Amino acid sequence: MSGRRGGGLERRTLRAAYSVLVVVRTFTTVDRLRTILETLFPDAFEVKFTVERGSVFADRLVEYLRELEFEVLDMRRARRMKFDVILAAHATAALGKLNGPVIVCPHGAGYNRRVRKSSGCDRVATGLVESQLTTRFGRVIPEVVFVSHEEQRERLRKSSPKAAERAIVLGDPVLDRIFASEARRERYRRQFGVGADQKLVVVTSTWGPYGTVGCEASLPKRLLAQLPADEYKVLLIMHPNIWSGHSPALIKLYLREELDSGLVIVPPRSPWEAGLIAADLVIGDHSSLSIYAAALGRRFLLAADGSPELVPGSPLERLCAEAPRLDPAGDLLEQIEGHLWSVPRRSGTEIADLMFQERGRSWHIFRSVVRKVVGLPELAVPPRVTPVDDPRPATGREVTAWTVSTTSSPAGTTGSATVGIRRYPRLAGDGSDEGEDDLQVSDYGEADERCRLNSEIIVRSEMLSRAAGEQWLVEMLPSSPKYGHNAGLLAYRHSGGCVLAWRDGPRIEAGTQDAFAAAVVLHRMRQDGWPLDKPGTAEYHFGAAEPASFPFGPAPA
Repeated sequence: MSGRRGGGLERRTLRAAYSVLVVVRTFTTVDRLRTILETLFPDAFEVKFTVERGSVFADRLVEYLRELEFEVLDMRRARRMKFDVILAAHATAALGKLNGPVIVCPHGAGYNRRVRKSSGCDRVATGLVESQLTTRFGRVIPEVVFVSHEEQRERLRKSSPKAAERAIVLGDPVLDRIFASEARRERYRRQFGVGADQKLVVVTSTWGPYGTVGCEASLPKRLLAQLPADEYKVLLIMHPNIWSGHSPALIKLYLREELDSGLVIVPPRSPWEAGLIAADLVIGDHSSLSIYAAALGRRFLLAADGSPELVPGSPLERLCAEAPRLDPAGDLLEQIEGHLWSVPRRSGTEIADLMFQERGRSWHIFRSVVRKVVGLPELAVPPRVTPVDDPRPATGREVTAWTVSTTSSPAGTTGSATVGIRRYPRLAGDGSDEGEDDLQVSDYGEADERCRLNSEIIVRSEMLSRAAGEQWLVEMLPSSPKYGHNAGLLAYRHSGGCVLAWRDGPRIEAGTQDAFAAAVVLHRMRQDGWPLDKPGTAEYHFGAAEPASFPFGPAPA
């Protein structure tokens, strides 16, 4: 590599085997090509990035690449230089103005989506349109067109026969990385805050009016309102174009109440793949994440119809046509639990097999092709597939106000009733789903005056000394103009357990540090007529968790 090939290599300390220019248009293409670059190791190569202008979703893309510490060239300078290989996860005629062999690959799962604005065609999937792959004189621009399945090469033969001669079935490097990271599932679930007794419901959305967020923006909030918080965690993964089209700060403002109700979000700089690996159920649309979820064998419900944007007969279109549909206005818990326990009509993995070939070989194929293009022999050592990085989820404030429903079964092993508890973040609900017997329970730290005034139980969750706890009860009972509440039951924690005090009833000592559970359980037992004026044992469970118990008795005077 001499002269201007790769640019300024004479001042480099490390010797590079070849030079690579990575051309990106959006954050999505950056995400894809960063994974692609991993396939080239252990080759020592010189890499530079350049941004091809034209996408409305490219704002701050150069700054992002520099934050990642890549060297970024402006396009005019890149066109004056020669490179051994040029990589892009898109196809445009502008790639033909660069100096070096061009290799293009999909920026998602294969080629499925019709985007007339960028491709000029509404019959063929973007990336397979002849005007994107050839010059106006008919010269094919890419040296290699990677497809994920032979079916896409057949479609390319119809849309651009000359380009199809350069098509190679790659499979999908991102999917292979996901499969290789499956052993980290429990690790990712812990990092998303998923408890041992919880299922993770992942909501995914592509950009535009046909995506989940575009069609059903309130779905995450309704899920939070209807799914018991101790049994389900809700995670939202949105397409990078949503984040760049609105700004991360604005989106987090839009979702403030959802975040403060327990929603977990995968922000734009965090690996979304970890969310799919961690998922028990995926609710989505016609995005690539839906067919990745199907390939993983995850249960899938379709929430939005994106068929107008899909190529008829493509695997993704078939997945969306055959997938069970979620009724966002219906009983979400009933639909989700019914789907999780049902036998699917057809496995999603069967449809995913129509999208992805060369499972487990894509990293090897990509590196082999690049080395062939630059004139280097195949390496004997296979590429090392690196795992999906740990997620960096975005969360909100701790939930401090709950709507609680309870059930009471006949006497259990302890001789008392077993109380079942389900709780829902009050902020997510609108009151329409509340039962007549539901409780409103708030933490003492709840700031919303309406929540405090409507709470039947107030819990002091931080640890207090007995003296401080008793003083708090004196100040709060029977009601507190200073604090503003009408609660009939108060509870605080101390080092030996917790104390409960009814405004019109007994004071009880409970041998547990979980003041919330103690208050809810003993409140229900008192309602059911169980005597609390003598020592006993209370048994309870949150959702489907194993039962727990604690002793209780009259509090010392």
